[in-house]
Amino acid sequence: MSDISLDLRGIPYVTDQGVAVRAWRAFVSVRFVGPNGLLVGFQAFVDPGAPFSVIPYSLWHGRRVQWTTLGTHLTRAGRSASEELIWQGVRCDLGTTDVFLLDLDAGVRSGPHRMVAKFARQRLSLPIENAAILGMSFLADNDVRLVLDGHGAETNGYLRLPDETDMTGER
Repeated sequence: MSDISLDLRGIPYVTDQGVAVRAWRAFVSVRFVGPNGLLVGFQAFVDPGAPFSVIPYSLWHGRRVQWTTLGTHLTRAGRSASEELIWQGVRCDLGTTDVFLLDLDAGVRSGPHRMVAKFARQRLSLPIENAAILGMSFLADNDVRLVLDGHGAETNGYLRLPDETDMTGER
């Protein structure tokens, strides 16, 4: 088993009623396969509330990430009408790509892992283009265990993966 540490980032806010709150995201370093098989570095955040992973336009198009399309619509089992793939108001293609997860501090790299994702067809606002999203399907398809321990400023977490590979590529 490999553990990939998550970089948990809390952003402090104050509501219009003067109440301090903090929003959290769990980030991880990832590498996608780019041109000529070279690995392209990026960051992703884990969102188990997202049914599929999401690859922003600037990543797959701008960095020429290799991927295979699976279509532009989904039909639920037992229904005749299909649903268009939309993310943040932008049309998407559904596709697959390979991703590696890294824990740079521990020198651990895991992958490649197959990712089924929405590939946005156009660029969105800058902050949302800066990270891919690892959705619930990624966790389930790859037998990844998401572990979060919430203790205020001491909040931490990791992804537990079924295989163990260090950054030299040795198991």
